Amino acid sequence: MKKINLYKIFAILFIAISVSCVDNNDFELPTMGADKEYANLKSLDEIIALYNGSPVEFTDDTTVYGYVISDDREGNFFKVLTIQDKPENPTVGLEVRIDDTNLSARYNVGRKVYINLKGLALSKYFASFQIGSLNGNSTDRIDTSEYLNHIERSTEIVDIVPTTLTIGELTDNHINTLVKIEGLQAQEKGLTYADPDPNNTSSVNRYFTSCETFESIIMRTSGFTTFKAHPIPDKKGSVTAILGKFSSDYQLFIRDTNDVDFTDEYGCNTPPTDATLSEVKDFYTGSGEATVTKNLKIKVVITSDLAAGNLHALSAFAQDATAGIALRFSEDHNLNLGDEVEIAVGGAKLSEYNDLLQLNISPSSIINQTTGTLPTPEVITFAQALTGNYEGKLVQIDGVQFNDNAKTYSGNNELIAECDGTPLTAYVRNDASFANNNVSDKKGTITGVMTVYKGTAQIYLRNETDVNFTEDYTTCGGGGTTTNTIFFSELADPNNNPNARFIELYNSGTDAIDLTGWVIRRYTNGNPESTSSIDLTGSTINAGQAFVIAAQKDAFETAFGFAPDLAAETGGPADSNGDDNIELVDPSGNVVDAFGVPGEDGTGTNHEFEDGRANRKASVTQGNPTYTFAEWDIWNDSGDAGTTNAPQDAPGAFTPKVR
Repeated sequence: MKKINLYKIFAILFIAISVSCVDNNDFELPTMGADKEYANLKSLDEIIALYNGSPVEFTDDTTVYGYVISDDREGNFFKVLTIQDKPENPTVGLEVRIDDTNLSARYNVGRKVYINLKGLALSKYFASFQIGSLNGNSTDRIDTSEYLNHIERSTEIVDIVPTTLTIGELTDNHINTLVKIEGLQAQEKGLTYADPDPNNTSSVNRYFTSCETFESIIMRTSGFTTFKAHPIPDKKGSVTAILGKFSSDYQLFIRDTNDVDFTDEYGCNTPPTDATLSEVKDFYTGSGEATVTKNLKIKVVITSDLAAGNLHALSAFAQDATAGIALRFSEDHNLNLGDEVEIAVGGAKLSEYNDLLQLNISPSSIINQTTGTLPTPEVITFAQALTGNYEGKLVQIDGVQFNDNAKTYSGNNELIAECDGTPLTAYVRNDASFANNNVSDKKGTITGVMTVYKGTAQIYLRNETDVNFTEDYTTCGGGGTTTNTIFFSELADPNNNPNARFIELYNSGTDAIDLTGWVIRRYTNGNPESTSSIDLTGSTINAGQAFVIAAQKDAFETAFGFAPDLAAETGGPADSNGDDNIELVDPSGNVVDAFGVPGEDGTGTNHEFEDGRANRKASVTQGNPTYTFAEWDIWNDSGDAGTTNAPQDAPGAFTPKVR
């Protein structure tokens, strides 16, 4: 009897030890014989096709099948089962949300499963399709006591073949499927998969770069994984992962570190191939951001002048025989006008800034820098310059002059070839070495790099020698009229809405006045030279009527309920913050009316209307080229020099279009 009992004990221990040595993923739970026959069996893509923006609730016995690709044993997947429709070359995948853990013990990788959808729902979270229990406009996890009634294991277990893709080939159709990307390496050496601090359970993004296409992608790892403190190998190779997406970023979720197969030496060291600028620009498709997905280098000549200061040290223009482009550096560069440089552009991003195409690179991308030869400017007509077809190229335009030749270079400068033609803007930074010099009062040839700002062609002046004006200036405004019956009637800097600033002109005469050739000039703060101007050509001011010029059209219309007669631009004459000086100039260049004293900062003077209003007294019926305080009622935020300390709010305190 004792022998029998001992035998039983040994037998039980043997069975227990044998079972404990079996890997959870290999241990097969009992099944109920052969797979069932399902009357209403659907594929994953058929189910997902039912989604039209709102959760789909299933009320009949519809069954869907798929193959398990997730594994929660190492903690990077939590209470979720990810399945795809086919073992190889899948077309779709989704997540099954389950309120239970250790799911891989029952649903191992490669296992075919059947899901009875009755009582469940299909939803979409960002770009990920999910099956779970319906809860409003989303799905919750299926209850622990319920999911076994919905999900049945098939006897079929297959090898899942990951879809090999480049980063650029990834689409939303690959989300929740197993993918493989080769030639990857971590962007930074020496990192662990997540924060090794055991007290930090936050998920972590690590960035990887493809040495084949120079694109980058995120690997996201949970702070609960068993391998969070493991180092990412400082090598390169392939990553097999389940693809996810957050916002616009694709993300890789590995199941364990075996999914990272890095055995090659770290570094994308293959010598780059020569390419033209035109070939590089072709990577850009017209919107968003594009990556140069080939290992390329360009040889270009710098056509911008760093020393003159009319571009920031993060920016430059460059050109080769095929095209020109704006370069945007991550750090200040030291490239000078005429330098010939070789630049590695593999992985560089192409994007637009205010519609100007830029190649975004680092100074470390410069392979070689030497003194080169500037390209000969391409001679184009003024009309060709306005087309925008010469962006980034060094050009020469003959027969042009400054529309307003009584200002300095600082700010926007309008160039014209015909008095009534569309102007071409040359913007000059305040930091440029020639910003405070007066523009030329003659006519001639201008050289520069064609650029664009918010859809409008502009020309970048490298330095003041780009302006070669030697001919007599053509006085415009032959169709215009000079009269002193036009004058400033109201100036506005609303205390509660600086975007609603405006200038109001009034015509006290008996005839409508053609404003061709008329200009309003602004002298910012104490600047003795005009810093911006607006040409009123094309407008007419009727007899006994007011004419409103707004700094920002939309803001003005919102504040006052009607559109201005003319919209200027931010930083223009109508955008004064109340301490600037303004002049009205006729077609012959004569000052017809003035507010303030050029060269004198308005702060604390009798011509300050900061946060307020300057209103011409009703007794004034003509312009005055010399500012006279007695002609004005002025409200501001200081009350200095006889003005009234009473900030004015829009709309009630102002009367645009009413004299």
